[in-house]
Amino acid sequence: MRLKLWAAFAASTLVGITTFSAPDARADKGDRFGNSEEKDRKSAEKEEKSEKSEKSEKSEKSEKSDKGSSSKSGKDAKSGKEGKDSKDSKDKGGKRIALSPEGLKFGMSLESIAKLYDKNFDTEFLPLYKKASPGPETDALDAELKQKKAEVRRSKVDFGQTPTGVDQTPLKGEYSYANGESMGRMTLKSGTERYFFFFSDKLWKVYDAHKLKKGSPLGETYDEAVKKLAPRLGGPGKKMPAKPDAGQSFDETQWVTADMVIRAIDRGDVLAVVYADREIQDKLPSMRKNKMKDQHSMDPDVANALKKDTPADPKKEVKDEKKSDKKGKK
Repeated sequence: MRLKLWAAFAASTLVGITTFSAPDARADKGDRFGNSEEKDRKSAEKEEKSEKSEKSEKSEKSEKSDKGSSSKSGKDAKSGKEGKDSKDSKDKGGKRIALSPEGLKFGMSLESIAKLYDKNFDTEFLPLYKKASPGPETDALDAELKQKKAEVRRSKVDFGQTPTGVDQTPLKGEYSYANGESMGRMTLKSGTERYFFFFSDKLWKVYDAHKLKKGSPLGETYDEAVKKLAPRLGGPGKKMPAKPDAGQSFDETQWVTADMVIRAIDRGDVLAVVYADREIQDKLPSMRKNKMKDQHSMDPDVANALKKDTPADPKKEVKDEKKSDKKGKK
C-alpha cells in the first residue's frame, strides 16, 4: 500500500501539476453538512437536470419524426405527457437529495461501500504521506489507514434469530430480526457516527448521529437543527411526536422527497438524520413479515401449568361449601 502511494507522490512531483487535496466528497465529511457535501448535492442535481434535458430533446425529436400523427394530436400527446410527468413529480416530491460521499447509493453491498471509502481514504492520506519521513512515521500512517479501511468491514451485525447488543441503544426500532437485515457502522473524522442498514446486503438506509453543540454546523439544539435542515430538504418537515408503543422512541421531523424519506430524530444532545430509500420504506411492513419471539415472554406450556397450580380462592371454597350444605339439608 505504501509503495503505491509513494509511487503516486513521485509521479506527481515529476509532472509538477498534481495537487494533494482530497476530493469534494471526503470520507471524513460524509455527513453532508460541510461545503464539500453541498458541492456533491449541487453536482448531483446538475447531472440530473442534464439527463432530463437530453431525454426531453430525444422525446421532442421522436414526436416530430412521427409522420402518422397530426400536428394537433402531437401537441395533445405532448401536453398529456407533461401533465402526467408533473403529477408524478408532485406525488413523489420534487426535490432530490444526494447521498454522500459521491458514489454512495442505495442498493450497494457492505463490501462495495467499504471499497468506496477505501479510495477516499487513499486520497485523503496522500498529503500525510508527503509530509511523513520514511520509517516510524509512515509505519504509523500505514497502521492508521489499515484500521480505517477495516472499520466498516469489521462492524457488520446480522439481525438473525439471536438478539444483539444493538437492542440496548437508541437504534432499537431501526431494524427487525429474522428478515435478512444487517448493519454496519463507522466513525467519521467530524465525529459523526454513521450507520448503514441493509436488506439482503443491499443498502436501504443511512443513519447519521450528529453531536449538537454550540458552533456546530447544525447548531446547539434540536429545534435549531431542524430550522437549518428545512431549506436544504425542501421546506418545513412534518412533526411526528414519539409513539413508544408503535416503535417510535423519539420525537421526529420527516421530509418525503422524490426517492427518500428523511427523518430528523430528537435524541437530546444528539441529532440523528436518517436517509431511507422511499421505495423500501413504503413497503417495509411487507418486508418484515417475521416477528422474533420475545425472549422475556413466558412459555405457553409453563403459563398453563402455573394456572393449574394456582391456589383456589378461599372465599369461593366457603361459598361452595355453604351451597353443598343447603343441598344436603334439602
